[in-house]
Amino acid sequence: MKVFQTERALRTKGGLEIRDITDDVRLAVSESGVTDGIACVYSPHTTCMVRVNEFETGFLEDFIRMLRRLVPSEKYYAHDDWDRRTENICPEDMEFGNGHSHCMAMLLGPAGESVPVRDGELCLGTWQRVLFIELDRSRDRRWIVQVVGE
Repeated sequence: MKVFQTERALRTKGGLEIRDITDDVRLAVSESGVTDGIACVYSPHTTCMVRVNEFETGFLEDFIRMLRRLVPSEKYYAHDDWDRRTENICPEDMEFGNGHSHCMAMLLGPAGESVPVRDGELCLGTWQRVLFIELDRSRDRRWIVQVVGE
């Protein structure tokens, strides 16, 4: 069994940004030499994640509007209350509250996706794409692809 892992870096624009990373994931699968297996695509950050869905303008607008309606940034979040918060403090975070970003991430579920690989190709549906979703401000981010199989 082969195990291949690679990491990619990017700088996000911030504020609910969604990027299509499908071609980069396909390249990683190709580099792995795995013909049959699984590709796990993962974001090691708490306020962004990887999802599989359509990369279609209307859907993306609807999705962003829904998230902002469910978790508005201008509400009170204990995570951003510096009179209360005593854990996991980064000086940069004290300037920009991101409690809403953490709440969105918890609603959206795990930080990554697993996609089957057959004949050296991702087994995505017709319109499916691998999406990197930033829920916080502009930051340097990374995502990991691990391909396992034969």
